[in-house]
Amino acid sequence: MLFQAISDDFSGPLIRRATCERLLHKCRSVSRAVLPIVVLSQLLVAGAAYGQAQVEFIPSMSVFTVYDDNLFARVAGSAGQMLQVRPSLEGSYESPTVRILGLYSFDMQRSNFATMNTLDARRHALGETRVRTSPFTTLGFTTRYDRSETPGDINVDTGYLGERRTAERVQLTPTFAHRLSPFTAVSGGYDWTSEHMIDGERGTMHTARGSWGRTVTERTTLSATFVTRYFVDEIENHTSQSALLGWDREMAPGTRVSLFGGPRLTSYHGIAPEAGATFARATNRTRLGLDYFHGETIVLGIRGPVGVDAGSARVTRVLTRRIELSTHAGVSDVRTLDDRQSTIYRGTLAGSWSPGGLYTVAATYGLDYQLGTIRSPIFLDGVAVGLDDKVLRHVFRVSVTVAPRYKRSILPPEEAARAKGVTR
Repeated sequence: MLFQAISDDFSGPLIRRATCERLLHKCRSVSRAVLPIVVLSQLLVAGAAYGQAQVEFIPSMSVFTVYDDNLFARVAGSAGQMLQVRPSLEGSYESPTVRILGLYSFDMQRSNFATMNTLDARRHALGETRVRTSPFTTLGFTTRYDRSETPGDINVDTGYLGERRTAERVQLTPTFAHRLSPFTAVSGGYDWTSEHMIDGERGTMHTARGSWGRTVTERTTLSATFVTRYFVDEIENHTSQSALLGWDREMAPGTRVSLFGGPRLTSYHGIAPEAGATFARATNRTRLGLDYFHGETIVLGIRGPVGVDAGSARVTRVLTRRIELSTHAGVSDVRTLDDRQSTIYRGTLAGSWSPGGLYTVAATYGLDYQLGTIRSPIFLDGVAVGLDDKVLRHVFRVSVTVAPRYKRSILPPEEAARAKGVTR
């Protein structure tokens, strides 16, 4: 069951660095739309809390050499080389009832363009807390902060490429889930997301959701979710409400399909559909993921909500204990309130080699192709100046990471006493 899978994730091994980096740097998949099912699942198999706690601390240092043939994301791009250094700190604490995760990193950068030399090219921070207050209730809180000179890194829903300007994104998400019976649970959450260019436009999205889910068979879960969103910018505000039905089924061990959909009532375009689908397949050596989302979001520097159709595919293959290959492909179609449209195609090839010990060597190739622009036209002397509506970008990156791990297990008082031969 999906419920079982997610509950196991709560009490399983600590989140590793790869998971943290994926949360910070990869685009958000459609799974965010079926989050209520994910949260509910933690409750339906929650059992008694026993076992030891674990504490882990991972300081690391990564050195990147980067070639970017379109540094400023323009039609006529300027190529450049960069040397980046990324120190980071990751820490986690996990017990049967509590999980706390923190990660912070920043990038120092030197380029053949002197104006791009900086000690503060990017910042990434992620914090996550989950507390199981009883066998029936789980509370969670997630916070995320991103600051970058390339706004495409922050447009996590669409991957839209923008001009090279410093931008920030902050996201806060409290959640709860409660099990009503062995087969039924409810959940809710609030998400506050704010994005803005430094000394420029700001957009904020408030999202509240509530969900009811029920396991109807060992492999199938049904859900009903209500979502309301409130969009705020410097000119006007907009709202929307969505009523969604969801279906999730484990087709086979390691294979899962999820679907959801329903009407969305908006203050700007009336009634529109909202829908999504995911497919996931995992084996000992291969992980495959497909997803699709039709809905709404916000984009840096764009007024009001935008409509988005986004699909992606991800494949990861573990060749040996030390070598891993992966690929990611995605396409997003974005439409603004005044019907400007842009289509973004993205692809990434990556490989990593861990010779053992503290070191990891990785290489990636990324391709971005953006057709059309959703930026407002600029007028000079009453004449509209054309914007960059066809942008092609290739990025090659090679990195070396050194990451020692410090881990300690903490026994509960009763078990610690027994280990010492003391009866409490």
